[in-house]
Amino acid sequence: MLLDALFRSEPLENPANPITAEMADTDGLFNKDVYVSPETAMKLAAVYACIYVLSSNLAQMPLHVMRRHNNKVEPARDHAAFYLLHDEPNVWQTSYKWRELKQRHILGWGNGYTRVKRSRRGELTSLDCCMPWETTLLNTGGRYTYGVYNEEGAFAVSPDDMIHIRALGNNQKLGLSPIMQHAETIGMGMSGQKYTESFFNGNARPAGIISVKQELKQDSWTRLKKVWQKASEALRSQENKTLLLPAELDYKALTVSPVDAQIIEMSKLNRSLIAGIFNVPAHMINDLEKATFSNITQQAIQFVRYTMMPWVTNWEQELNRRLFTRAELAAGFYTRFNLTGLLRGTPQERAQFYHFAITDGWMSRNEARAFEDMNPVEGLDEMLVSVNAANPGKDFKTDSSEDKKDE
Repeated sequence: MLLDALFRSEPLENPANPITAEMADTDGLFNKDVYVSPETAMKLAAVYACIYVLSSNLAQMPLHVMRRHNNKVEPARDHAAFYLLHDEPNVWQTSYKWRELKQRHILGWGNGYTRVKRSRRGELTSLDCCMPWETTLLNTGGRYTYGVYNEEGAFAVSPDDMIHIRALGNNQKLGLSPIMQHAETIGMGMSGQKYTESFFNGNARPAGIISVKQELKQDSWTRLKKVWQKASEALRSQENKTLLLPAELDYKALTVSPVDAQIIEMSKLNRSLIAGIFNVPAHMINDLEKATFSNITQQAIQFVRYTMMPWVTNWEQELNRRLFTRAELAAGFYTRFNLTGLLRGTPQERAQFYHFAITDGWMSRNEARAFEDMNPVEGLDEMLVSVNAANPGKDFKTDSSEDKKDE
């Protein structure tokens, strides 16, 4: 049954719902003079910037396998998943490039697939990328499997061996492409970009008008066009030169019309809309028109909390259920992204944070040194507690008992 599902030959069309021109292409959408798809949308600067910001930020965070044991949490470096997630998931990619590519697939196609390969003993050996356009979810008699069609051939992958991270979708099995859900908005930006390019390249629109003060003959008109073309070529090759015209000619430059100026302004609005689609602060895609120093600092914090944290949780939960057995989960194994790097502030802010953490008694001085990639120093593992943070009830009881003894 599985092979029949992989190599089925029945037509795709449902007689009850015949295929139309609008339904024929599910990977892209024609919007007037542009074609919107996960690939072509990357040509729009705002889309590329948003996807790069989200993918690079998720990829740069350290990803570890941790183990909670005897009320202690420590890196599980002896687990096979630690090296795959932290260093090299497969022979082609580092951990950074694997996560960057998967997040790009999720934001472009709505789904990111990674095949988990294991040895005959069940040990993890590699995490291989599967392209979303080469992977499909199959229903074989009520049992779901992933069908992969690539250069290695056509084969089925069990859901237990497929890390499938989804974007927001309409059902529990597949995510939807954010680009295709907002194809009209992105298409408007691509159309504006194409119009702006054609506008500055001429687009059969004259840059100026030459008028003559007297009627020209045919020979004079032909000679005038040749002279003007020669002068225009000279201007293009030598910038900031003055164009000299005969006394009988008058040149009047044409300015940008209000409609053209409004279209250029619409491109700025479209950039803001696309940033909102991906929930990325405008200043992170180099839109600094309304940015100030104070609100950029707050937006950076909100970016970590409200943009990156949902993606981090999405990744962590999917990795946990596909990389670890139930016995390993019960033993305390789990994956963890370290967001400290994204929240890392200026030296003054970090010093103030460490000061309060150490004096409040929940971080040792060596732990603070570890965050700064500094070696531990003997004698700095002791926890310090500020006098103001001491327990007043305990001190009061001690003082009272001593007073009674004196009496």
